[in-house]
Amino acid sequence: MALGGAIGGCTSTKATVLPEPPVEIREASAIPSGKPTAAAVLPTDRPPTQAPAQRDPPSTQGPVSVEVAPLLVAGKLTLQAEIPIIRSDFGVRFAFSPTEDVLLHSGAGLQIQRVDWERNQTLDAITGFENYPPITISLSPDGSTIVADDGPLIRVWDSLSGAPVQQLQLSPISTIIDAGFQAENLYFAVDYFGNVALWDPNGWGEISRFSSPGRIDSGLLFPGGQAVALQDRDRREVLIFDLEGQKIGSVPIRDEHAELLYGSPQADRIMLHVNRGLPSEGIKILRIDSGESVLDLPMLNFRYFAVSDEWDLLAAMDVFNRLRIYNLPEGELVLEHELEGVVRTLGLAMSPNGSHLAAYVLKGAGEGGAIQIWGAGE
Repeated sequence: MALGGAIGGCTSTKATVLPEPPVEIREASAIPSGKPTAAAVLPTDRPPTQAPAQRDPPSTQGPVSVEVAPLLVAGKLTLQAEIPIIRSDFGVRFAFSPTEDVLLHSGAGLQIQRVDWERNQTLDAITGFENYPPITISLSPDGSTIVADDGPLIRVWDSLSGAPVQQLQLSPISTIIDAGFQAENLYFAVDYFGNVALWDPNGWGEISRFSSPGRIDSGLLFPGGQAVALQDRDRREVLIFDLEGQKIGSVPIRDEHAELLYGSPQADRIMLHVNRGLPSEGIKILRIDSGESVLDLPMLNFRYFAVSDEWDLLAAMDVFNRLRIYNLPEGELVLEHELEGVVRTLGLAMSPNGSHLAAYVLKGAGEGGAIQIWGAGE
């Protein structure tokens, strides 16, 4: 997401929550002709895949899963770590480990560094990139595998040893806009031209490839692996596909300058950043089956967003380096924090259990950049 937008502050933090009927998720099938295009029947089943191989977890130490995201009940935020970044540009990518207090980032050139931010220690570096630093960095749900793009390839490493495991050919996929583990047995990649590929991480066999020709601004695989969503700029809609590439629905985009951000774990909703730079800028959550909005959250001049795995927490950063945390689905503002000594914020990520936030920031002339990690304070 590029930085920019209209001058001004967030004029309102009150969300509009609209009533919603229950959603029936049925077995996948094509939508009959004549049925409203906003409807989608999402698959609940997919072909069985081989069970993951048994292995020791990467660490016996790490964040403990909790029912409520810790940041939801935090009275304030405290800076818990700051990782210096040599390459203070717009291209640094970073991701939390799901099992350890470790952050992976691409801010050191043609490599991915693993940093134990709790101990302020760089553990190792994943090397082997030939073209550019990766656009995407992903870790498997059990933390055992690291995957990143490298030009025409997807490279796979064992996270324990750092040893290369696999190389996947992307062609005809080029210029990736999104890739990652969004389900236990699925890895997903999509490009700006609507080319999609899915692999099974248990052996990295290819599951499917398909294409939706057009100008694709954003794409995602729903967290449960039920379906793929692609935002088509020219059609002004979010297209929904099953895993074989059959179109099963679409959601019209009625707002300007919209960007598809996230899909819900139940695959019944999508989250969009809409009307960027306009007075009506904000976050919208739309139902997939009807296209109706269930949350309209005004957020003028906010540019970076992160949502918890359970969709109970939304973090947002504005152009003035003000961080806000909202609960979902109500959209109630529960915490606001301003980053001090920061000139610009260029990225935001949330740990899987909602316990920590990471922000990539520029700190002023001569100070370079850093990834700051924030957690609940006392």
